[in-house]
Amino acid sequence: MILADLQSRLRIALTNTLVEEWTLFTPTTGTSRPSARTIAFHLGWYLRQTVERTWSVDSEYDRSGMVLEQAVQFDGDTRHVPDLIVHQRGLLGPEHNLLLAHVSVDEASGPDDVPELSSAQALQRRFGYRYAMLLDLRLHVEGRRASVTPYWQWATLEKGAESPEPVAVYTPRVLAEITERARRAGD
Repeated sequence: MILADLQSRLRIALTNTLVEEWTLFTPTTGTSRPSARTIAFHLGWYLRQTVERTWSVDSEYDRSGMVLEQAVQFDGDTRHVPDLIVHQRGLLGPEHNLLLAHVSVDEASGPDDVPELSSAQALQRRFGYRYAMLLDLRLHVEGRRASVTPYWQWATLEKGAESPEPVAVYTPRVLAEITERARRAGD
């Protein structure tokens, strides 16, 4: 699968997550923000519907049972693992490992909780994932109103980083339309 195709499928899955699961993001669901794991689960749920059945969509699938050595852990001492992976279970190599993704909800959790792309690329190279993605939802809550401004950054196994900085997932107009649909669905 080429990068543009995978990005399109992830954009569809993210749109479905935002619209169908909007109550996860709104302050009416409680006082705490949704965890990256929770959002990744829903993103994976909707991504599963867009990829061929030959791919498995999992979170933190440890096929080897090994402890990650320091060289492949995100950010040295902090052990970040991908929130979502798309792969063929039990098989190794880039032809069987499509995507590893890390999701962050907002900056409130602190910069130490969000790995750099170079850290994600260490895992990407170690396990042979064709693509690595960092998705930052940039959730902002003001009063009873929530907003997200998703940005992502991609790397390919062959070329490395696709952009020096994260880029917006949606244009402002498209994001406004999605947010309005999500709010209507959540009411």
